[in-house]
Amino acid sequence: MDNKRFAFFDVDDTLISIKSMFDFFSFWGARTGAHALVDEFEQYFAHARKSKVAREELNRMYYRFLRGTLLSDLESAGRDWFADRFKGADAPYIKSTLARLRVHQDKQVEVVFVSGSMLPLLQPLADTLGVIHCLCAKLILDDDQRLTGEIGTPQTIGDGKAEAIRIFVEEKKIQASQCYGYGDDISDLPLLESVGHPVVVASNGLLFDIAKNRRWEIIAHH
Repeated sequence: MDNKRFAFFDVDDTLISIKSMFDFFSFWGARTGAHALVDEFEQYFAHARKSKVAREELNRMYYRFLRGTLLSDLESAGRDWFADRFKGADAPYIKSTLARLRVHQDKQVEVVFVSGSMLPLLQPLADTLGVIHCLCAKLILDDDQRLTGEIGTPQTIGDGKAEAIRIFVEEKKIQASQCYGYGDDISDLPLLESVGHPVVVASNGLLFDIAKNRRWEIIAHH
């Protein structure tokens, strides 16, 4: 086993204070002029949330709204979205978690993003923060490099985050017990249970209560 250590970070609401996929979709709609699609998108997700549709299904449905999109167009839009959204002092980082990420990097602990979001949105963030590894939604493409609307496995939501980490740990031949994990939502529990040093980024809620009961580390969500 390698002694190298890794820190696995959920991204949305853990490292950044926005939901990257939904924030981007508004930008994408304005960029492409697909206003009717954005309206349909917002109506669908409002209804789905009200109906308490599972996060895994919401995540799959998101990518179906991008069916037929050229990957290169999505990558270009992702870079432009990031440049616009994360510029200056108003960049939506959660400062407490960002500081912890920097501490890990200073101690030669490699950071890994684990997110249901996609690489066209995560790559600009990873490049800016010096993060090499992203475990995220695997976009399935057709022969013309257009999104089919489907994603591969493991789906990096809920239990899928734990599966993605398990595969990563095996490939890297490292000890998960020596690694760190950061999450903010109960859906991140499998991620946190996958590592030896779980850290909850929250001030209240079910995951916060679990962290207190299990005596996990908790850092402020600000």
